[in-house]
Amino acid sequence: MSKLIGRFGPEYWDKYGVYRTPLGFNLTLIVLLRPFLIWLMSALTWRPDLDIMSLFFPVKHHFFIAIGIATIALLPALVFSMRRPTSAVRWGTIWVYMRWPLVICAMLDLGWLLMQAANSHYQFSFYLASQIVLVSWVILYLINSRYLTCFFSDWPEPEAK
Repeated sequence: MSKLIGRFGPEYWDKYGVYRTPLGFNLTLIVLLRPFLIWLMSALTWRPDLDIMSLFFPVKHHFFIAIGIATIALLPALVFSMRRPTSAVRWGTIWVYMRWPLVICAMLDLGWLLMQAANSHYQFSFYLASQIVLVSWVILYLINSRYLTCFFSDWPEPEAK
């Protein structure tokens, strides 16, 4: 795909001639996929005397709602994992639109966090407050980043065989 001349030059390209993955994008995936990461951490460090899941999700259905919301971010993560010259070109046509599932996921996540804060009668919780700040940062980053516009419009050219 064509480079947006004048915005970000060759110093932003990787060895395949596409825009390098921004650190903010990786952090965005970590923030939005945190229920899956907590679930994985809990499964890998399972001990009967330590219930990690109840530390992060005191009510079981909160975990299922968080997983449901985070599932939306799995599609962009999957398509991102296919971002290499050996993958099919059709992934590139899908990649252009992957910013929007991330924005939708972040908005739903923020709404869910605000509902949790309201249900606790706005009693301060550092864990909840830090999540609200992180998800708000993700929304602002996804909406305002000019580099992400270039990043999502770029896909590696297929390798010549």
